[in-house]
Amino acid sequence: MAEIRTITSPQNEAYKQTAKYTHSKEAKKDNVFLVEGVRAVEEVLKARDWPIRSIWLAESLAKDAPGYLKQLQLKAPCQVNLITDEMMKRLSDTQTPQGILTVVERKNRKVAQVLAEVRNAGKTPLFLILENLQDPGNVGTLLRTADAVDADAVIVTKGTVDIYAPKVIRAAMGSLLHIPVCVVESVRPLAEALKQTGFSVLAAALQDSVYIYDVDMTKPTAILIGNEGSGLTREAMDSATSCVKIPMPGQAESLNAAMAGGVILYEALRQREIMGVQGK
Repeated sequence: MAEIRTITSPQNEAYKQTAKYTHSKEAKKDNVFLVEGVRAVEEVLKARDWPIRSIWLAESLAKDAPGYLKQLQLKAPCQVNLITDEMMKRLSDTQTPQGILTVVERKNRKVAQVLAEVRNAGKTPLFLILENLQDPGNVGTLLRTADAVDADAVIVTKGTVDIYAPKVIRAAMGSLLHIPVCVVESVRPLAEALKQTGFSVLAAALQDSVYIYDVDMTKPTAILIGNEGSGLTREAMDSATSCVKIPMPGQAESLNAAMAGGVILYEALRQREIMGVQGK
């Protein structure tokens, strides 16, 4: 059973270190991220393969839900730090904190490693590649959608918003814990390497493109989604097998990145289910 330690001073060294992680640069430097909220922390505890460095609990939550505190003691792999509500507000990224937060170690997955795992499992790979996306809501939603369709990995370029940012984690609703995420410098070397292993690399773009219904996504496929404002770089489009677009018979000129990625991912799922392509 995990030990409960009460900390009442914001000058406590462990607390001060955790407070630094509210800044993305500090969290990246120490290879950690913050997970906040009752449901989100429960997902981390269930996952088990995400090392937890510390857990922080507000006094009000411990007082109002003594049964939850007991369950947390049983499940927590480390000491639980009980702090004042005011101290929790300083750690929280939300205006109304739920009263619990944990510091979790990041995973730095490599594309080659993930691809080997997928093929060893007898699956036909489906990857989602995000180039320079800046909206945390879009990235989190795309992570969640990729998880929903049973995609095998989400790969982001270094120009994309930090996938471990609190707003991304909230939008992903736990999916960051379920699907491998890899970070690469840029799209071109990745796309070239994937094509050499038999992948079809599909760039979501309006120029010189074909409809998503007219491309085969039952074979190993990587879907490229670009920046919300400028779309994919020319380099990324040139490295693709083909460019694809979504039919839009109405007057809207485009869909946002999360919606476009979702539509294409679900078309891949539809094709694979019809053809009986093996999933997990």
